[in-house]
Amino acid sequence: MIDFKSLFRPGILATRPYSPGKPICEVRRELGLGDIIKLASNENPEGPLPEVLEAIAEAACDLNRYPDSSAFRLTEALAANLGVTPDELILGNGSNEVIDILIRALVSPGENVIFSQHSFIVYALTTAVHFECGRAVPLTADDRHDLPAMAAAIDANTKLVIVCNPNNPTGTYNTADEFTAFMKQVPPRVVVAVDEAYYEYVTAPDYPQVLSMRGEYPNLVSLRTFSKIHSLAGLRLGYAIGHAGLITELHKTREPFNVNSLSQAAAVACLQNPAAVADRARRNERERERLARNLEAIGFQVVPSQANFLLVRCGGCPDRMKSALLLTTSMLMKGVIVRPMHAFGLGEGALRISVGLPEENDRCVAALREILS
Repeated sequence: MIDFKSLFRPGILATRPYSPGKPICEVRRELGLGDIIKLASNENPEGPLPEVLEAIAEAACDLNRYPDSSAFRLTEALAANLGVTPDELILGNGSNEVIDILIRALVSPGENVIFSQHSFIVYALTTAVHFECGRAVPLTADDRHDLPAMAAAIDANTKLVIVCNPNNPTGTYNTADEFTAFMKQVPPRVVVAVDEAYYEYVTAPDYPQVLSMRGEYPNLVSLRTFSKIHSLAGLRLGYAIGHAGLITELHKTREPFNVNSLSQAAAVACLQNPAAVADRARRNERERERLARNLEAIGFQVVPSQANFLLVRCGGCPDRMKSALLLTTSMLMKGVIVRPMHAFGLGEGALRISVGLPEENDRCVAALREILS
């Protein structure tokens, strides 16, 4: 019998596969529940725009053909939308793939990548697989990236620093002044990737505009996605904007045909309706603040968020209900899916709740109130 574990690197053996939030169909099957709402994966509850669905249906007629590997039409449209040139863009099968491309292209054995200890879990998973190169820095006491500590962690072997802003799963952000001070400490040889998956939801006036900083800092890369506000999570499409010289080299590690034809057509349609995107951001802000107030009223500690989710802690709840895992299980029995944060290293009393439609948020609060009472 082959000992298959002996074939793999230590980083592979020590890595646990990514565990996503439970899909609605699985909860229905397990619990026999019919009416279920999912507030666990930071998805947009509104769904794709009608014109996006039309574009997908039209593109589906040509599924016997390979997609345009260069994504010419989408790249041109996206470049015009962002005010950049096409050679400053690289697309991926979700921003996850772009993160993987960066690490594979930049990091050799013995070199390292710096990120926050309590941030998007894919950073830790991907760096573990690639030569165990990750170095995690704790958040500050107010759940934000500790940028001075991250700058101090950079050494001669550091190739990449990842900053998630706004941060997942806390929803917090670092200001423009803080980020500028951080960039002044980063050597030009170190690439800084700012994961801005929730960029379109931000309303804070002092949020850093990374794209406008690239002229001064050519080692700066911005990562964005169509999964969130554009409602294309099921089609997986992310992208990076960076200096053309850097992006050209990254393309060498990109898989051919990595973005499927449905994703490309859908994204082009998304870019044609910026007013609808702005309306979605306003509705999210309104519901996010209302949900936060209601959660605080029943005893939760809510971390201020600039994204489409809230990190809440159970410190103000009755002692018997201070376990996020217990709360999550109790919520499942009521047909509401939320996400405990123990896998993110935030302790057993932390939950992440995505902002849903008004009626979904009301049902979530009502279920929590009933459980706590």
